[in-house]
Amino acid sequence: MGTESISLTLLLEFLWMGSGAIFCIIWSLSNLVNHRKISDLLWSFVLFSTGLWLLTGAFMFTRFYLYFPSIVFIHIPFVFLSASFLYYYLEYLFLEKDINVHWISFLPSLVSVVFLIPYYQSSYSGKLTTLDLLSHSEYGAILTGLNFGIKLSILISVGIFLIREWIPNVRLSVFFTKRAIYSLVFILLIWIDLLIGSIGFGFQIPLFRKLSAYLLPILMYFYFFTRELWEPFVSDVRDNIQKNKYEKSKLVSLPLETIDQSLYELMQEKVFCDEDLNLSKLAELVGVKSGQLSEYFHKRYGFGFYQYINQYRIEEAKRYLLEPTERTILSIADSVGFNSKSTFNRVFLEKVGVTPTDFRKQSKQSNSQET
Repeated sequence: MGTESISLTLLLEFLWMGSGAIFCIIWSLSNLVNHRKISDLLWSFVLFSTGLWLLTGAFMFTRFYLYFPSIVFIHIPFVFLSASFLYYYLEYLFLEKDINVHWISFLPSLVSVVFLIPYYQSSYSGKLTTLDLLSHSEYGAILTGLNFGIKLSILISVGIFLIREWIPNVRLSVFFTKRAIYSLVFILLIWIDLLIGSIGFGFQIPLFRKLSAYLLPILMYFYFFTRELWEPFVSDVRDNIQKNKYEKSKLVSLPLETIDQSLYELMQEKVFCDEDLNLSKLAELVGVKSGQLSEYFHKRYGFGFYQYINQYRIEEAKRYLLEPTERTILSIADSVGFNSKSTFNRVFLEKVGVTPTDFRKQSKQSNSQET
């Protein structure tokens, strides 16, 4: 009976982490198919690496690796690379920077591959011996160090970004608004998870390592179902960072009237309908640097690039919604530059006060009453 109970417990643990792994991998592939921008590629890679991490954890903590020892460390090079990619992704998300991946980002991943070669060159029984002596051999200490290193690399990557960009430029009040509460909870849980895992590997506390692994699927499910609520928070943080970084003006030598005219002409050409339009691409069309254009928006209008573009997108969407020939909401969202229906609905509601569907209904009722 005891053996059956233990087996059932191990099976449930394996299924829990395994389900999280499959979820992350499917999510990454879906994101890869639906979005082809480099930022989406980086995010897909982070999701895929997280899935591998959970999968190897499922085998390791349940000792199912006895049947397939080759899988145990396969996630390490991927997660090391994800830590670097995550920094670039955060820069893109919060600073609107172009993503230019530097070769040095691949170095930790390549070093980890070198250390893993002896393990993967060994036989089946050799791999099991290495795993059994993980805490009692020099090579086992190296492999344990690599597992500790991937958690540390993510903490360092995100920490550097927070220290350089968030802490000096973002007001604390932004994190405690109603629209930011889910994002704040997610950020805190991620840090707690990574910290628990790092302590577990650093001080060889199995309970902490297990707890960190079991918490990760919860975090990924939580983020998936609340990710639409993340976008307003990102927008607020982005605006805070940009406003506070403009203490020294970059626009002194630039005539604002020229930027005004260039933007007016570009908006008349409806460049805002391009869903791949970003700050850097628009700045190139205007003929200024992205930092200058970002400062221009904040000094001229008091808000950033996305708010500026979205106001044109919403006005264009309203025009489509008023046309006699009804188009689907998704079709309209795509045609004005939004890459998802949910984002379009949220922004439309913020700008107009009603959803696109209600706006269309109200317009019809108003027209029928007039006639």
